[in-house]
Amino acid sequence: MLITILKNTRTIFLTTMLAASLLAFRSQPKQPEFTINGIIPNADNIAVSLVRDPYGDAETLVIDTIHQGNFRLKCTVKEIMNVSLVYSQGRTRFTYPVILEPGKVTFRLLPTGLSQVTGAKYNNWILGYQRDSSYVQTDREVFKMRQPDAPKNADAEWQGIQKFMERFDIRSKYLVKILHNGKDKSAAVIAAVMLELEPDREATMKVVDAAAPQLGDSSFIVRQARRMNKAQAEMIARRQGKMIGEPFIDFTLPDVNGRHVRLADAVNANKYTLLQFWASWCVPCRAEIPELKSLYQSFHSKGLEIVSFSMDNNKVAWQKASEKEALNWPNVSDLLADKSPVIKSYPVNGIPANVIIDQQGKIVASNLTGKDLEEKIKALFR
Repeated sequence: MLITILKNTRTIFLTTMLAASLLAFRSQPKQPEFTINGIIPNADNIAVSLVRDPYGDAETLVIDTIHQGNFRLKCTVKEIMNVSLVYSQGRTRFTYPVILEPGKVTFRLLPTGLSQVTGAKYNNWILGYQRDSSYVQTDREVFKMRQPDAPKNADAEWQGIQKFMERFDIRSKYLVKILHNGKDKSAAVIAAVMLELEPDREATMKVVDAAAPQLGDSSFIVRQARRMNKAQAEMIARRQGKMIGEPFIDFTLPDVNGRHVRLADAVNANKYTLLQFWASWCVPCRAEIPELKSLYQSFHSKGLEIVSFSMDNNKVAWQKASEKEALNWPNVSDLLADKSPVIKSYPVNGIPANVIIDQQGKIVASNLTGKDLEEKIKALFR
């Protein structure tokens, strides 16, 4: 009798535990899912994937095979973040922006190579520039200029530079608005990452740090933005330490009007000379020109000169960009781009770049940007 009671009790206990386990399993909230249905024309039997941080610590989230231009990717969403849709054809690797979020979206690749993603909140919002009529039109014009039958001359190259910068500007202005939207922290940080912390890294990081308490310091997009900021700061620090205290290296080169300019003449005649490296095709270089103009206006009469060196190899592009930017100081080039002996003489590892030279011919600073450059110039003239 006792054995029977114990057996019955044990059965009831196990049944109760099993029921409780099943109830707990059913009551667990289902993780939200993201689904992307896509069309990539002229692609078949090719692997396609969603990749988190493809240029850093890359992690493949899900993978599928394109069949006759169609694919479907589905994965769980732990955090709203920017990811990349990635596939390769031959030796060419293609990456396109996608926002990982709960919901279903459609990916479409246009003949120009522009992707359009629609169907869920963040993809519709953050990637909205892809459907902006002016962006689409400019993208179409850039595509035409890259075709084999397109004109290949200096004027055509200049027009291509202009259209490329116009397309870049439309996208940047759109994302900057999202960066400073003031309401959605996830969208703001994703925009910061997509902008690669431009146009003002310090101001952008204030937005990221303000979002961190809500999103959490362990948030992937917060960590990604901070890692990007750290890498850029370290690169700038390495560049800023070069050549300080060393003598400047002289050169004599023609300006946009063909008149020869000797750097030593500017150095000897002024308290400080800012040698600035730029190019017609360099978006950040041209974005900093208004700041240089402001410094020039404030300090030229006190002894500041600027000498710009263009890394162009297209004379027409250099001349037209110079005319468009209306530079008020000497502006020279040997049109040898990165093969120039001038570039090899100075710490130019990416542009914009600069060195500040005192009247004795010593380099006192290098590769300062933004507020750092402004503060250095102000300090030198106190």
